[in-house]
Amino acid sequence: MKNLKEKVQSLGYKEIKDIDSNTFLGSSKGSSVYVKKLEEGAELKPEIVSAITYEAMEIDPMPTYAWITNGTSNNYILVEDDKSVSEIPAIFSEEDAKKLGHKVLTDRDKWSIKKYQELQEAFDNIHELIYSIKDHVNNSNDAIDEFCKLIFMEEFRLNHKGYTLTQGSVAGKKLDTILSYEIIESTENKTVIVNEIREAFKEIKNHTDYMAVLDDGTNAPIFGADEYIKLENPNIYISVLKALQDLGNLPQSLGGGKASLTDLSGDVLGRVFDVLLRGKYENKGGMGIYLTPRQVTEAATEMVIHDLTKDGAGKVIELDADGIPKLRVIDGCCGSAGFIIKALLEIKNYLLNKLTGDKRYYEELFEKMKEHSFVGADSSPGMILKARINMALHGANKCPIFQTRNSLMSENLKPGTFDVVLTNPPFSSTGVSKKIKTKVNEEGVKTIEHYSSDIDKDGQNRMSEYGLCLGSKPNNKGKWSEVNSIDPAVLFIDRYLQLLKPGGLCMMIVPDGILSNSGNKYVREYLMGKKNEVTGEFEGGKAVLKAVVSLPQETFALSGAGAKTSLLYFKKKEHTGEKQGPVFMAVADEVGFAVKNNVEVQLGDDRNDLLKIVEAYKKGMPEDEGN
Repeated sequence: MKNLKEKVQSLGYKEIKDIDSNTFLGSSKGSSVYVKKLEEGAELKPEIVSAITYEAMEIDPMPTYAWITNGTSNNYILVEDDKSVSEIPAIFSEEDAKKLGHKVLTDRDKWSIKKYQELQEAFDNIHELIYSIKDHVNNSNDAIDEFCKLIFMEEFRLNHKGYTLTQGSVAGKKLDTILSYEIIESTENKTVIVNEIREAFKEIKNHTDYMAVLDDGTNAPIFGADEYIKLENPNIYISVLKALQDLGNLPQSLGGGKASLTDLSGDVLGRVFDVLLRGKYENKGGMGIYLTPRQVTEAATEMVIHDLTKDGAGKVIELDADGIPKLRVIDGCCGSAGFIIKALLEIKNYLLNKLTGDKRYYEELFEKMKEHSFVGADSSPGMILKARINMALHGANKCPIFQTRNSLMSENLKPGTFDVVLTNPPFSSTGVSKKIKTKVNEEGVKTIEHYSSDIDKDGQNRMSEYGLCLGSKPNNKGKWSEVNSIDPAVLFIDRYLQLLKPGGLCMMIVPDGILSNSGNKYVREYLMGKKNEVTGEFEGGKAVLKAVVSLPQETFALSGAGAKTSLLYFKKKEHTGEKQGPVFMAVADEVGFAVKNNVEVQLGDDRNDLLKIVEAYKKGMPEDEGN
């Protein structure tokens, strides 16, 4: 601890106050650092970092930073924003400290924070119980899905007090009675109650309060028509419902009485679920499903939201004629909604903590945004379930996240209506193909044809604002014709250019081959135009390239994908004459974790180059001035 204290004092935080044998507070000039020393070698897991960050939030006045270390690895947190930074900076002036603001926690916030660790442990234990008993559950992801269904039922019960069921064998019964762990415990024939819960789920799963409405008016439920609760073991139901319902009593300052999940403030419950999901999800290799690492989603989203808000709040707070927020964010390959949730949290923080003015107005605006502004699609019903529950636990019950057979072809998304794209599309050199082995692949044929619809009969690219061209490729004479197969990541570039409004921003993960292979030069020229060797300017193209951030090979090692990847960031041109400016170029050698025995091992913030890269980008100075 002595070395830590000396380091903190060397940064200018001269006043040291011991909290316990492993924790102290360094402060000076209105700024402070909360320092926690863990056991040597203890992994800095997200749930541990979150719990300690919440500890820091409870201190009055709230510390500016938290420094969490195991002696080797370190995490540095800007406490008010609950956001990692690359290092603890030297003390700055009192005037600069005031600019950070001082978030004040309510009694409800403090109680919720105290519950975080308890809930995290309870959720982990529930997952292990469901998985270990193998009650119609084959793997870890199945266990998450079944847990999701019971979380949904409890959330529904709390938000529909006294709800009377109307269908099947449970018609006329109260959901409050059926969905009570105490009643299951005291009932002799527990199987009867379990069957009633399963029957009740069939009725409430598609309730209108959880039904999203898509661009074309289509309703999008959380659950498929055939979805049901697979679990049959009464002990699982008792354990799950007890964990969700037995939260103790509220403090007297909040009125006392029995606490429930709806008493938790902010995004505490959503954070618990998100950490569980990332910790327990089994990634699948190749073209399968995997979760984008947290460090990547955070860096990508922060860069985009910075650009969205740097010139003021106009793009964020604008409403249409019907009073609906105009801001629209999409991930067409959303998985569990990692990018969407990070965007939601960044926008929430901006509206409620950064803007001055009528806080009540911004709170009401954000409530509308949760229903209209964050859009997602995915082909996997399991991922849509996880995404919708994840969003519901962040307060967005009706967010338009929906299952589609193919996001490239979905008609539920209206061109020219999105401000932001944040996405990690699937990639494979032959992912979309006219043939599979020797047989014609009708879906591939239709997709490639659709993505060649802006090529005229003479093989010329019309370059229409919302046209699609990248299902074709030009020959050495500039004549475009359909390809036989193509990486879906290329088609998603075209798709997102179509969906974006003029001036809209797209941040996507792509295989490096798209950025460097000579065979993909036409894709790069389609995006940013051809370089005039005389003037040095790029001419044509549909977008302005803003940044490329190279990611290390290990970033997607868990997915089984061998491709080296980068973050590709561009803006759809506001007009055809818009010029290409300098491009921010950076290389991340490390992203804060290593993969060992098919598991992500957290290495800390000082091993995450993306933090410094984001900070450099936000300062407006490219790390590499090259175009």
